[in-house]
Amino acid sequence: MGNTLIILLGYVITFILILVIISLLLRIRKIERKLINFSPTEAYAIMENMHEMVLESSRIADSLDAAIKQKEAVLEDLSDLVDEKLKLYERAVKNSKEQEIVSFRKEEIKSPLKKEDEFISSEKLIKESINKQQLSMPQPQAAPVQTPKTTSDMDSKGDKKSRIIAMHKEGRQDIEIARELGISVTEVQLALRLLPKV
Repeated sequence: MGNTLIILLGYVITFILILVIISLLLRIRKIERKLINFSPTEAYAIMENMHEMVLESSRIADSLDAAIKQKEAVLEDLSDLVDEKLKLYERAVKNSKEQEIVSFRKEEIKSPLKKEDEFISSEKLIKESINKQQLSMPQPQAAPVQTPKTTSDMDSKGDKKSRIIAMHKEGRQDIEIARELGISVTEVQLALRLLPKV
């Protein structure tokens, strides 16, 4: 029973294959008839259509090439502009840094001068207050001894400076030195800054 089923199945498959082959042969005959019925005028029309399509595609390709070249030119211009802007920016940054350095150096130069001016003005105020105190105090009737102001000023400055240096070497703080000498802390700090560096 198994063999007859296989044989029967083989016949059915063979019959189906024969039908498929016959249908394919019929289709091939139809295609041959169409090719035989194909006239040269139809072939000429198809060739003209194909020729027009080729020309149109070449026109499109040319316009695309032109557009690509334009875009490349614009991109080159943009890259040149970007390069110029970057160079200008670098110069500006460099100039601003140089200006900051110059202004910082000017401030460094001005700040000691300001401190020295403050020192001199505070010293003048101290001298004026001492003079006022001396004027308010009763003085003996002895003849006053006059000394040149420039010499005494220079002596007192040098004396103060040497006393500040000596006290600083003893390890005293700036506030203590200022209290003892009757001057401001800024004056003490300025005198210590103006010491020659060893």
